[in-house]
Amino acid sequence: MKLIIKVVLVCLLIISCNGQVKNKNKQEIEEDKKQVEKIDKVQPPVNFFEKKYFNGYMISFGDFDISEHPYRFYYNYENKEVQWFAISYVPKYISLHKYWLNYLHVPNKEEITGSSIIEKIVSKDLSSYNIFAVYIPKEYLDISNGKSEEAMFFKNNTEVYFYLYNLSEKKWSLLRKVKTNNPLIGKYDFFYKLFPELFSFDEVSKLNENRNVAYSYDFDLDQDGIKDKIILYTNDEEKGEFERIHFGLPMEIKKGLPDKTYQTWYNNNLIIRKNNFNCATEGFSTIVSKDNYFTIESQICSDYIEISSYLTFKVIGKNILLYKYSETYFDKADHDRIIPQRTWGVKDFHNVNFEDVTDDFLIKLIQTKPKR
Repeated sequence: MKLIIKVVLVCLLIISCNGQVKNKNKQEIEEDKKQVEKIDKVQPPVNFFEKKYFNGYMISFGDFDISEHPYRFYYNYENKEVQWFAISYVPKYISLHKYWLNYLHVPNKEEITGSSIIEKIVSKDLSSYNIFAVYIPKEYLDISNGKSEEAMFFKNNTEVYFYLYNLSEKKWSLLRKVKTNNPLIGKYDFFYKLFPELFSFDEVSKLNENRNVAYSYDFDLDQDGIKDKIILYTNDEEKGEFERIHFGLPMEIKKGLPDKTYQTWYNNNLIIRKNNFNCATEGFSTIVSKDNYFTIESQICSDYIEISSYLTFKVIGKNILLYKYSETYFDKADHDRIIPQRTWGVKDFHNVNFEDVTDDFLIKLIQTKPKR
C-alpha cells in the first residue's frame, strides 16, 4: 500500500513539474509575442532613455575599435523587456563629424573618454545630431559562447530596428527594419547610407561654397509661412576642431523666398564669443526658436562659476532687434550655492539691431545692473 502511495506521489510530482515547465514556456512565448507586437506597432519596446538602461557615454568599443560618434548601449540577456540596444549620436554636419573622428587622437586619451566629459560636449547642442536607437531583439543574440557582454555575438541575418528621436516631441519613431550580418553602428556611413535624407549638410554647404558650415537651423523667423535659415560658419582661425565650431563663429541669417531660394538678410561675425580658455565646457551651444523669437545659447566660465547665457532676438517685419539677455550661474565648487539669475531687457539697452550685438557689447552690458 505504501509503495502504491509513493508511486502516485511521484507521478503527481512529475505531472506538476511538467505543468510548470509548460506554463513557463508558454509564459516566455507570450512575453516574446508582446515584444514583437510592440515593434509591429511602430513603438519601441521600452523608453530607451530610462535611467535604468543608462551605462554612460562612450566613443570607443575597445582599444582598436574606435567609434566615429558618441554612443551608449545597454545589454542584459536576462531582462524580459529588452536585451540589447544602442543609442548613437550621429553628427548632421561635416565639421562636427570631423571633430569626433579626431577626438581620440590626442596624447592624454584617458582624460577625454569619461562619460561625463562626452555627455557635456554632446549635450551642448543635441539638435546637431541625429539620435538613433538601434534595437536588436533577443532571438538574434548568439549566446553559444556565453551570455556575458564579451561572449555575446549577433547572428547572421540579424533584424535591426532603427528608431529616430524627435527632440521637439520627445518621442521615438520607427524608421526602418534592416537585415544585416554585421551592424556596424560605430561607423558614420552606416547611418548615412541608410538615411541620406537626414543628413543635409551638403545642401546647406552649397549656400556658400567658399565657407564651411558648422551649424544650420531652419526657422520661420518672420512668420510668413516660409522657412528662413540661420547659418553658423566655422572659425578657421582656431587650430583645434572643437574650437573651430564653438568660438568666434560668423553668423548669417538668410531669408527664405517663395521660389525656395534664399537671400542674405543679416550678417554678424562678432556675435559668438571668442575662446577665453577658461574651461572645457565653454562656447556656443545651440539656437532655439519660438514664433518670431530666437535665442542663441552659449556657455562661459569665470573662475569656478559656470555661466549659461541666453541671447534672445525678436523679429519684427524686416528688422531683427535684441529682446533680452539672460545669464544663469552654477558654482562648480559649491553645488548647493544658489546664485540668482540676471536678465537685461529693452529698458537696459533700448533698440539694438542684430548686427550691433557683439562680444564687446555684451561684456559692457553685464557690467551694468539690470533695470526692473
